[in-house]
Amino acid sequence: MDTTTHRIMKSYISPPSWYREAYYIFNFTICIMQFFGFAINLIHISILTRPQMRSNAVYRLMIGICCCDLLTQINTFLIFSPFWIRDSSKPEEECYMTHTFFDAILYLHGTTVLDITQRGASWMALFMAFFRMLSVKFPLNAKIQKLSKPVFALWTILGVIIFTSLTTWMVQARRIIRDCDKNEIHLNQTRYGVLIPEEYIDVQARLVSIYGFIKALPSLIDPILTVFLVLELRKAAKRRKNCGKSLTADKTDNTTKLVAFVTISFFLLEVPNGFSHIVNGLFQNNVPVRTISVMIPVFAEFLPIINSSSHFFVCLLMSTQYRETARTVFKCFEPRNDNVVLVEECKSTRTH
Repeated sequence: MDTTTHRIMKSYISPPSWYREAYYIFNFTICIMQFFGFAINLIHISILTRPQMRSNAVYRLMIGICCCDLLTQINTFLIFSPFWIRDSSKPEEECYMTHTFFDAILYLHGTTVLDITQRGASWMALFMAFFRMLSVKFPLNAKIQKLSKPVFALWTILGVIIFTSLTTWMVQARRIIRDCDKNEIHLNQTRYGVLIPEEYIDVQARLVSIYGFIKALPSLIDPILTVFLVLELRKAAKRRKNCGKSLTADKTDNTTKLVAFVTISFFLLEVPNGFSHIVNGLFQNNVPVRTISVMIPVFAEFLPIINSSSHFFVCLLMSTQYRETARTVFKCFEPRNDNVVLVEECKSTRTH
């Protein structure tokens, strides 16, 4: 590795002395949390994929969100796991922010998929709330009601994945893996870093700032959209008041409240990552500021786990259809009790 690359690796961040130990402890903690979060999401998707749930556009979008959450947890485990997947030994002090070659590949491609799935879940939740708000606000508009069709949910999921893939590729495409072998530092084994070539640093800084804004945008829109959704729900309830509140109206209100809760749960999810990318782009040569911007999203990695795990419990508490479907799923695992019913036949005889 040449002197320029070595300088970039050395001056990228300057973490405090306690960060290294805290980072390793945090990796163990987050990986243990992921086992529970992954199990909860497996139960969640087994309920959402039932035929009666797939007929609803809201739940189809939640299937997309749940799939993204599962992939996010798998990739987070591969990137940060201190267990058998990665090399858990601490790197030399002089060659910090480097990996073994296998870990560098996991980090480079894992973070790419991680960004796509995390952004995808946030944008799907945003569109889910937006479509629901329009559906409640314009209940008699045929064009608006088409947004509530299950097939439109599939197109929305596909469009979101394409959009997040393109925006992620915009930032990740210039990252490369370089080795640490050609500097003056004696290392026990060859270490590798995921870096940006010097000729692309200025362009990358601008793209990263734009990408940070794209990351944070759903979280900035979510609370505003949730407020509008709640207001439209109240207006719809008033319009139905004179006609009497039916069971169908109750279920509609519960579904809308469910969408509002799921949407607001994404509020804090993307803010740390978005902030990190914006700061990295604007303060390219400010090592202390960049250090803080890197440390914050690292410790914020527990937020996606908590957020994705909460969806199962929110649906269970707020959706009658979800609870009924969950009962049928859990009954499949109950032991069958074959009750034997004895039937006695009585014959009557007549005497003459």
